[in-house]
Amino acid sequence: MNAGSDQMSRKEREAALRRESILLAARQIFEVDGYFNATMAQIAARAEFGVGTLYQFFPSKQHLFAEVIIAGIEQFKQGLKDAVEEKASWQDKLKAFVSYQLEWIEQNPEFHRLIYEIFYSPIPDLASHVFEIYKDIHKETMGLIQDIFIHANKDIERFDSELMSLMILGILHVIGDSWFMNLLNKTPSTYTQGILRIITGGEISE
Repeated sequence: MNAGSDQMSRKEREAALRRESILLAARQIFEVDGYFNATMAQIAARAEFGVGTLYQFFPSKQHLFAEVIIAGIEQFKQGLKDAVEEKASWQDKLKAFVSYQLEWIEQNPEFHRLIYEIFYSPIPDLASHVFEIYKDIHKETMGLIQDIFIHANKDIERFDSELMSLMILGILHVIGDSWFMNLLNKTPSTYTQGILRIITGGEISE
């Protein structure tokens, strides 16, 4: 009984590792070639598996692409949450929130392109599925930034938490889009201090 349980656990671990390897390889291929040009054969070769192995985990390229996007968004969300939660003061939390997002935009330009592709290209039944997940994560992100400003208002009312969250997310979104379209003269992370000065009136220093 125990031996059987151990064997099953080992199989589950092996399956999880294979799945992660496939997702990593798929992200690398999709980021270079895009959804339409990438093939399952390319992804299988990068992951060093047979094509049939891919289909054991993902029934189609469309499903695999969706999982790549979802995994990337979840990774971003968890990293942002961890970066903010490890800070004590609301000022440090706000700085961590802005810094993390701008650095992520800077370090993941090709993933940003995949987000565009999934929402603006005619990939059947894919955008609506991912959009619901994207919407939930966006809601969590808004809640995270609102909590920071609620914390800031603990002693004295100084911010409209909902308005401030919309302003910051709007600024970050525009910076991300402009970086993606090569319209910026500076890297996204260099805007961190300027954003903090504008939002807090200079209350947060370097």
